[in-house]
Amino acid sequence: METVTTRSTAKPIIYDPYAREDELHRQFDALGSALAAAFNADAVEGGGWTHEAGHASYGTVELRHPRGLGITLAHVGGYRKGAAGRRLSVRGIYPRDSSVRSAEPITVSMDRAPTAMARDIVRRWMPAYLATIDKALEMARQAERDRAARRAMNRRMEQILPGLRNHHVSAYEAPHRHDSWWSGGEYSRKEAPARASGKVTLSEDGSKARRIELTDVPADLVLDILALIDARQPLEGTVSPREVAPAREELPAPPPLTIPGQVLPTQPAAVAEPVTVDDGSHVLF
Repeated sequence: METVTTRSTAKPIIYDPYAREDELHRQFDALGSALAAAFNADAVEGGGWTHEAGHASYGTVELRHPRGLGITLAHVGGYRKGAAGRRLSVRGIYPRDSSVRSAEPITVSMDRAPTAMARDIVRRWMPAYLATIDKALEMARQAERDRAARRAMNRRMEQILPGLRNHHVSAYEAPHRHDSWWSGGEYSRKEAPARASGKVTLSEDGSKARRIELTDVPADLVLDILALIDARQPLEGTVSPREVAPAREELPAPPPLTIPGQVLPTQPAAVAEPVTVDDGSHVLF
């Protein structure tokens, strides 16, 4: 709270910034309620719009839709004179994990009725927003699926090597982190000993490690690791018998083909081959 003294009366004027914020909150809460009602009355995107007014030194309100759509209206140009200082900026709300190009913001007059203001937003701005928000929402869903996969992979790695950690990320980010370090050898932690130090970096979807780095690795462990990644190693397992279909009965030989005047065998006659006798001559059989 700030105290100001005027020259004319010399009486202190108390300025309360929080009272100003409360007044703006009430004003934009009423505006948001009227805009949401107008959107629902016109069944914009099927209806279901809600609102939430902000607490700031300038007026702001958000309109939200169950499908993940969102609109922010803010009065950030109040320092301008005349009608220019009575306009609200209209911007789309996008998921944090999306990288699509946002729809260009527009401005609408505060002096218009909420129904006219809502229809102006739908006509001038909503088509560009709807053209981008679906892709943004899918990117956000994919990002959440990737985080879930990395969380699962990090849990599996921690079960094998409890010393995995990353002190450079927040408690929220740690479960789905990309990078993990551990100390090994002479630097091992007493509660989580390891034979070597290292780092593993997971891919975005957690399906593989983009990089594994090891330091101070004992020679026998080097050989064990190389043997594990050698693709030439024979497969191990047991031979399992499988049922084989019974053999089919031999088909009967076809009858001879008879032509008046001669009989032709169904199988080609054997071709006589020359045989060499002791005197070097050739005899056909």
